[in-house]
Amino acid sequence: MKALTLRVLTLLAFLAFGITLAIVIGQRMSSEAMAVLMGVVAGVAASIPTSLLVVWIASRSLEKSLEAVAHPVTAPQPEPARVIVVQPAATPGPQPALVAGGAPGGWYPAAAYPAQGPMVPRKFTVIGGAGALEETLSMQPLEAE
Repeated sequence: MKALTLRVLTLLAFLAFGITLAIVIGQRMSSEAMAVLMGVVAGVAASIPTSLLVVWIASRSLEKSLEAVAHPVTAPQPEPARVIVVQPAATPGPQPALVAGGAPGGWYPAAAYPAQGPMVPRKFTVIGGAGALEETLSMQPLEAE
């Protein structure tokens, strides 16, 4: 009960201070300044209904989105794809292809793989870090067999 009366007393004190301040400022203001102040107050008062309308529309859309989250509609899940693994028949190795040759009715085997060129040694360069030069010098390129 005591806290309630303290609140009421504090509210009345602030209200009296505000009214007194408004009267003192109002008496010292020119008529042009008073007109500007009344225009600002009227503008703020006119924006209140629009703000309330925006808040009401936003709360309605929020309620709809919360309902959609509470009751999600899910499409039926398709059956997972069946995986079939077929292993190829074992072959003894690469078979040469038969190509028509120059002799009448002659067939001769073509090369199964193209000839491989000589191996080029690889070079490695380490960029950054301490001792990068020593690491580069210590690496030996791979030799062709």
